[in-house]
Amino acid sequence: MRITGIDVDAVDVNGQHHWVFVHVRTDEGVDGLGELNPSAPRGAVLSALKEIEREAVGQDPRRIEQLTARLKPRPEDRPAVHALCAFEQGLWDILGKWLDAPVHALLGGRCRDNIPVYANVTRAALEGTPDDFVRQATGAVGDGHTAVKIAPFDGRFGAGNVLIDHGLQCVHAVREAIGPDIDLLLDCYGRFSLDEARRIVDGLRGIDLYWLEEPVGERDLDGYRQIKRETGWRIAGGERAMLIEGFWPLFDVEAMEVIMPDVTITGGIGELKKIASIAESRGQLTAPHGPFGPVTVAAHVQIMASHPGFLVLEYAWGQVPWREELVSPAERVVNGRMDIPDRPGLGLNLDPGVVETHRVDPMAA
Repeated sequence: MRITGIDVDAVDVNGQHHWVFVHVRTDEGVDGLGELNPSAPRGAVLSALKEIEREAVGQDPRRIEQLTARLKPRPEDRPAVHALCAFEQGLWDILGKWLDAPVHALLGGRCRDNIPVYANVTRAALEGTPDDFVRQATGAVGDGHTAVKIAPFDGRFGAGNVLIDHGLQCVHAVREAIGPDIDLLLDCYGRFSLDEARRIVDGLRGIDLYWLEEPVGERDLDGYRQIKRETGWRIAGGERAMLIEGFWPLFDVEAMEVIMPDVTITGGIGELKKIASIAESRGQLTAPHGPFGPVTVAAHVQIMASHPGFLVLEYAWGQVPWREELVSPAERVVNGRMDIPDRPGLGLNLDPGVVETHRVDPMAA
């Protein structure tokens, strides 16, 4: 089996951004599917993907470790890392299909029968007001979700203390609306100083949080340690770290209880599995970041199905009404959990009709 090329599809998501999907083609008709992270400059990422295609055509897609080692970019080359992540997901999908086995079986077999998820409602809350977050959070709970995440510190609402006050109003409103039995996760986007994070913590007294995510800047590891020491709360972070090299500082300082590697950033499925295993050896749980499309979620389900130290998975709730039908079989979350498929590869395919209805130019930012 040999790689013959790489194709790209993109769909518009609520006018906010695009989900961009990568197809790795082979001469035996066994194709692989991956998803690009939407945050890196699109043109640069697609150019990096073309470079990968030039190197990969004619290669055996089943030799994943050899191919990714050969193509692995420098950690600081963000577009190239993002491109490799999507390509590498496609290789695992091909290998699973060729072996007639789900990816989780290739990673060591399942450790659980289903995957708990939390509903990130932030991208559905287009207005960003307390009332809007309440509408989205209660909508997710009405759909059966048992955990909700909000990221209410939106720069549209000011900066410094003004922004902090706005975010805290959203948190209190959502907690009151969803009640005490639904887990509430808070994401601070890593935009605050240590003193500002302390002010947020003070404003959260009496609020039961499942975790506090990125309370300070991603490089402020001393700040992470300080917030963890002062609160005793579960602290999560690491969503922007690239490759294993990017996670070494997070492992070494033990600044957070939960790490959040993202399959579209970390180097792909194989690299994320290695990162999660290192984290487990150091007593850290893994909760992959990825408020993107259903292919990212499917990749995370496969990896975390096989990882003993898994906590919970991110799911972008409420952005578009056709999300579940974008893939076949349709994506389903029931009572806050997703089943682990036993279908070959990643266990899903894009629905061509839904893609065509919402198609956009992949080069569009």
